[in-house]
Amino acid sequence: MIRSVRRWIPLLLILGLLVGACAPATPAATPPKKEFTFYIVSHGGPADPFWGVVLKGMNDAAKVYPVEAKYFGPEKFSIQELVNLLNSAIAAKPDGLAVTITDPKALDEPLRRAIQQGIPVVAINVADPRPEGERIPYMFYIGMDEYLGGLRAAQRMLAVRTPKRAVCAIHEVGHVGLEARCQGFLDGMKEKNVPVEKLDIGTDPTKAVETLKAYFTRNPDTDALLTLGPLGTDPAVKFLKENNLVGKVLHGTFDLHPGTLSAIKEGVTLFAIDQQQYLQGYMAITWLYLYKKYGLRPANDVLTGPGFVDKDNVSLVEELIKQGIR
Repeated sequence: MIRSVRRWIPLLLILGLLVGACAPATPAATPPKKEFTFYIVSHGGPADPFWGVVLKGMNDAAKVYPVEAKYFGPEKFSIQELVNLLNSAIAAKPDGLAVTITDPKALDEPLRRAIQQGIPVVAINVADPRPEGERIPYMFYIGMDEYLGGLRAAQRMLAVRTPKRAVCAIHEVGHVGLEARCQGFLDGMKEKNVPVEKLDIGTDPTKAVETLKAYFTRNPDTDALLTLGPLGTDPAVKFLKENNLVGKVLHGTFDLHPGTLSAIKEGVTLFAIDQQQYLQGYMAITWLYLYKKYGLRPANDVLTGPGFVDKDNVSLVEELIKQGIR
């Protein structure tokens, strides 16, 4: 009997395909009605490669759920512009907000106002580092443990060798997430008695290279450098190559983009810490929808990192980076 059934399966499949091919065409399904509108308000503009991945995650989630999702971020890093965008978003009365808590003091009043108005608020990418009783009462955080990422970066370098001197190059001073990364790195190095400090390199790539060159000229024993994202990675890689420091200076960084991958494959960069920011955009919309629709929410913060990308696994994530997912 089993053999008879098996013989019939291919024929049934063929008949099914023929029936499908001959069936009259049906009108395209009507797109589902948008039940909710959610906003993501970030300190990073959509043109930034990092935030383009968050934006893709947001848009992909909006295709899965019957929602409209909008992204707002300043073209250049500006806390004041972030506050202005947030106030505009709140005035639009969305059904939910996902916000980077880049400057807790500046965002405290508008976000508390939004919450009092009944707008659900989720923190993404950057959490409020203050104690629970003092921090903005958003529902939960989706993103990386920034301090732990910096600490792990120090430990990864120390596993290779103990540097004579280390430096954390920060491109946006005052950004609490980047500051936390630096602090974790500084604490990790200090634990092993390695001289270490923070260096403001700014967001202009040309000036960043000049700043690094001046620092290394003053401190020629520096042999470990941590950058905190693509805006720091690119000038750091350029500086290391131009000054014949590849292999002499341990370089680690955060976040993934094509230039970072190339630097890892070339041996210029030891590792990049990945926070899977696609998930931050995707999960923000997903959880806001589940909360508005069913009252569901996670019991704890949703951590998307830190994880390491190095020469051993860089090829695995390269294709996903080209697709805008990593």
